Amino acid sequence: MKKQLIIGALLVLLILVAAVLPVAAKGNKVEFEGVAKSAPVPPLDFGDCIYPDGREHCRGFVVLGEIDVTDDRLDGTETVTMNWNFRLVPPPVLFTGPWWGRSQIVNDNGYWNTTITGGRDEQGIGHIRVVAHGHGDYEGLKAFFAGSRVSPDPSSDFIISGYILEPGNK
Repeated sequence: MKKQLIIGALLVLLILVAAVLPVAAKGNKVEFEGVAKSAPVPPLDFGDCIYPDGREHCRGFVVLGEIDVTDDRLDGTETVTMNWNFRLVPPPVLFTGPWWGRSQIVNDNGYWNTTITGGRDEQGIGHIRVVAHGHGDYEGLKAFFAGSRVSPDPSSDFIISGYILEPGNK
């Protein structure tokens, strides 16, 4: 009886895997790399910040940036709305902790709405992970990328890489 249950469970698992594999194979990944640049202008909105116990908690900080990557579909002007919970530390790091937010990357053929997570580590190096959904000519596309700054300077560029997932044959 126990042997039949194990065989039955394995058969169900095999059927589920076989059903998922064709779906997963339909998309086309187009890889890219490049930079996410901070705009050399003051923030559009400093947001609301509080400073409890040597920390900085901010919501709604809005900045402009530029995405410049090897796939033109993702190039464009980016408006980023950020939130964070930072711990303030001595220079050159200044602050560490998590951040998250949303952005919109716009170019002549459409736009991408993104969700962003990331943070600054104990050395002050920023890291991001981004999921983007395309609109306009990019409808149905998704992009996934990650990046890091090479310096604790919060105005330095993020070096990013990732891929655009194109839908499979219809």
